[in-house]
Amino acid sequence: MAGKTTLTENLIFVIILGIVLAVTEGPIIWNHFKKGAVLSSGIEANARIVDVTDTGRRHNTNPVVKIRFVVTDAAGRDFNAEITMPVSPVRLSDYKPGAAVRVKYDPKKPENVAIMEADTKGR
Repeated sequence: MAGKTTLTENLIFVIILGIVLAVTEGPIIWNHFKKGAVLSSGIEANARIVDVTDTGRRHNTNPVVKIRFVVTDAAGRDFNAEITMPVSPVRLSDYKPGAAVRVKYDPKKPENVAIMEADTKGR
């Protein structure tokens, strides 16, 4: 009969939809939870943005960008970090190379970093 789907076809559709959502939205959701954990228990530090790259992906029409920066810890040691996150086009200018940002990082895994806020004065 035309227009009717079988249980198997519906199951295949649901599985494919789940895979597509996991691939497209999974990394953003994972980063959101990781960011929350770092912001709640991480150590504050200063960072300077080195590079911002558009990944070509979008999240709710916002570009998803990869931000690379150098973090300076309380002891004055520098280390590199990188995050990928959606940024509103209105806020993109806050994340230009050379801009200073406050971050928090996980002392056990310093590569796990979350931006607290951008310094819009570009200090």
